[in-house]
Amino acid sequence: MMEWIRKSFRNRIFASVMLITLLPILLSNVLFLSYQVGRTDRDQKRAAEAVLAASRERLSGLTDRMEQAAKKLSGSTVVHSVLRQGSGDSRILYQVLFRETEELRSLVRVDICLPNGTLCDSTGTTDPGDFLPYWGVLHRASQSGALTYHIGAGENGAFRAARAVRSFDGGILGYIVFTVGHDSLDDLFSGVLGGTEDLLLLNRQWELAYGSRPAAAESCAGDLRTRLLSGEDMGVDSAGKCRYDFLEDHTTGMTLVLRQNLVFSAPVLRTFYLTSLLLGLLSLGLCLLCARWLSGNLSQPVHRLSRAMGRVMEGDLTVQLQTRRVDELGRLAHSFNRMTREYRANLERSVEHQRELNETRIRMMQAQLNPHFLYNTLDSMKWLGVTHRVPQIAELATDLAALLRFSISQAEFVTVEQELEFIDRYLEIQYIRFEDRFACEVDVEERFQHCELPKLILQPLVENAIIHGVADQNEGYIKITAWEEAGDLVL
Repeated sequence: MMEWIRKSFRNRIFASVMLITLLPILLSNVLFLSYQVGRTDRDQKRAAEAVLAASRERLSGLTDRMEQAAKKLSGSTVVHSVLRQGSGDSRILYQVLFRETEELRSLVRVDICLPNGTLCDSTGTTDPGDFLPYWGVLHRASQSGALTYHIGAGENGAFRAARAVRSFDGGILGYIVFTVGHDSLDDLFSGVLGGTEDLLLLNRQWELAYGSRPAAAESCAGDLRTRLLSGEDMGVDSAGKCRYDFLEDHTTGMTLVLRQNLVFSAPVLRTFYLTSLLLGLLSLGLCLLCARWLSGNLSQPVHRLSRAMGRVMEGDLTVQLQTRRVDELGRLAHSFNRMTREYRANLERSVEHQRELNETRIRMMQAQLNPHFLYNTLDSMKWLGVTHRVPQIAELATDLAALLRFSISQAEFVTVEQELEFIDRYLEIQYIRFEDRFACEVDVEERFQHCELPKLILQPLVENAIIHGVADQNEGYIKITAWEEAGDLVL
C-alpha cells in the first residue's frame, strides 16, 4: 500500500482525500476513544512520574546526607586516631559519630569498624561481639575513594553503603558502614504513595530490595524478571491489569518501580473499535468517488513540473514552465522558473569561487617556504656549534627545530609518548637557561604511552611549573605522572 502511494502524486492525493473524508468518523469514534485512553494513560504516567520523582528525591536526599556524614567522619582526626589505635572505647568518637549523624539516626544505622571487621562504634544497639561485617560492601569501599553501595536481596537491610577511612599515605584505617532497613524506607516514602500504588526497589540484577507491600512485592519482581528475560513489554503485567513505571537512581544503582492499576480493560476497547470499523466501511464508497475526481484534477500540473525537473537533472538549465494558473500550483511553477535562473547564476559564481580558491592554495604553498627556511637556518646553527665546539648552541638549535616542527604540525591529537618527547626537548632548553637549578622526573607507565590527547596540552603546565614554581629555587623538582581514574587518563 505504501509503495503504491509513493509511486505517484495522484495516488498521494487520492489517499489524502480518503483520509480527510474519513477523519470525522475516526475522530468521533476510534480517535475519541484513543484520545481518552491516551489521556488517561498520560495522566497515570504523569502521576507515576511525579511519585517516582518524589520517591527518588527523598532517596537522593537520604544518600546525600549519608555522603556528607561519610565525608565528615572519614576526614575526622578523632576517627583517624581511634581507628589507628584499633580501640573502640572512646567517648570522643561516640560524640563525633552522634553529632555527624544527627540527621540520619532516625532512618540509618551507622557503624564504624576496623579493617578486620571489628566494630568500634555504632548508632545502633548491637553488641560488638554480635556484629557481623558485610564484606561485600567493605571490599567495594576498599577499591574506591567514595561512598559505595551494595543493594542486597532477602537481607535484613534494604541496602548498605560504606566508605573507607584512609590514612594520609592511602592505607585503610577502617570503614564507615550505613545500613538502611525496610522500616526506614517505609518511613522515608510515607505520604508519597497512593492507596492503590506499590513501590518496589530493585538492584542491578532486578532482585527485590524493598517493597511497600512485601506480600505482593516478591511476585511483582518475579513477573518483571520473567518478562525482562523473555523480551516482553514490561509496561503492563502479564494479566493486563496493572502497569509499571521505572526510574533509575544513578547514585545507588537501584531501579524504582511503581505499580498502578489500569483504568481501561481490553474487552471494552475491542468492542468500541469494532463498532467504529463498521461505520468507517459504510462511508468508504462515497470517499472513493470524491478522492478519484479531486486527485485527477490536481495531479496534472505536478506531472508537468516533474518532467521539467527531469530535464534540469539532465543538465538543461534553460527549461521554463508556461502556466496561467494563479493558485498554489501556479506559484510553484513560477518558483521553479526562478530557481533555474538562480541556479545558473550560482553555477557561474561557483566557478569564480573555485578559481579564487585555487589561487589561495597556491599562495599557501608559497607561504610554506618560511618554516623550511627556519629549519635550514637552525640546522646551520647546529653545525656551527659542533664545528666551533660549542655543544650548547648545537643542542639548543636541535631542540628548537624539533619544537618548531612539532608545534606547527597539522595534527591536532598526538600520543602521550610524542607529547613527552616534546616536553623533553623543551626541558633541555630550560635546563641550559636555568643552569640545571631544577630537575624533572617523568613517571608514566608504558600502557599510557599510546593514549591520544590534544597537542601541546602539557607544555603550558610544565612552563608554569618552571616560571612560577622552581625558577627561583636552587634545587627545584618537577614530576610528571599519569594514572587511570574512572576510565579517564589523569596527567
